[in-house]
Amino acid sequence: MEKSNFIETVLIPYIIPILSILFLSVIILLFLNRLAIINFKILDKKIKRKLNDFLPEFFLAGLSEIEKDIEIEKFKSNHNISSYRFRELLVESLIELKNSLKGVDEREFIKIYEAFNLDKHSYNLLKSFFIFYKKKGIYQFEMMDYKPAAKDIEPYIHHRSKRLSANALIAFIILTEKDVSFLIDIKYQPSFAKEIEILEICKTRKLKRPDLLKNFLFSENDFIVRTGLRLAVYYNASDLESEITNCINHKNPSVRELAYVALADLFLEDKADEMISRYGEETVNNQTQIVSTLSKIGKENHLDFLKPLLLKSNYNELEIARTINSINPEALFKMANNNNRVEDIKKHINENLLK
Repeated sequence: MEKSNFIETVLIPYIIPILSILFLSVIILLFLNRLAIINFKILDKKIKRKLNDFLPEFFLAGLSEIEKDIEIEKFKSNHNISSYRFRELLVESLIELKNSLKGVDEREFIKIYEAFNLDKHSYNLLKSFFIFYKKKGIYQFEMMDYKPAAKDIEPYIHHRSKRLSANALIAFIILTEKDVSFLIDIKYQPSFAKEIEILEICKTRKLKRPDLLKNFLFSENDFIVRTGLRLAVYYNASDLESEITNCINHKNPSVRELAYVALADLFLEDKADEMISRYGEETVNNQTQIVSTLSKIGKENHLDFLKPLLLKSNYNELEIARTINSINPEALFKMANNNNRVEDIKKHINENLLK
């Protein structure tokens, strides 16, 4: 009886209508959201179409400076350039063209960037409360190669967000194109990918060798030491032979691996014995790297170390055999004649797919 009363007095007149209204509201909201997305896409296409007409002509039509200024003002008067979406699409289009159009003066892109106040747009993103927008602002400044923004980006190098600080670090290096010795003050550990990125920037931008490169190799920050080793190889810093060799005793295996690579790439032959003395204490990966390094700096006397290693090894025998072959092919040939296992290994290293 009570259950029947509840259904008749509460469920039917109140709860079911409320649930029905909520359900319909959700359906309507989803429909309106979908409609808004479609409208935004249509609007974006219209804006992109207009930008695709305006920008290529601006850059490629051979206009004089006065004609360019006239075209900019004409375009401004016909479009709502103050909207967030328009500015985002304009920056996006500029970045795309900057990457695809070769031979266009960089200053032409900056002219558009500043004429439409896109530098202020990127700056507002950088000053946003949200990390996502800060990263977007840094990205836009970096991709536009907008050097005046370097001073605004610099404080974010030490931001509490590691992703933001790492992005700021790379952007700052690109925009300043100066000595990267300031890296010595970095306290956090960016990713391995950032080490490669810094090296590539130094190569492509032809940055000068850091004045404090030697100090990198003594840093307590492993990221700085690894970056220092990569840069030492790039700048052919054979004058840092002693400091590089000290890194083979570093506590971090990844640092020691790069130190072995540096010994090979800088052809520091007189450090081979010191490196070999570390073999028994090393990780499997680093043992293989030591053997690989010997293929570049090893000498005849190091065969006494490599031959027994080949006979007992069960994980890096191919690398050992290649190294013996690079030092003295005859030595490997003789070993193969006297040992079936070595003969099989020798056949493997002669196969192109396994070299």
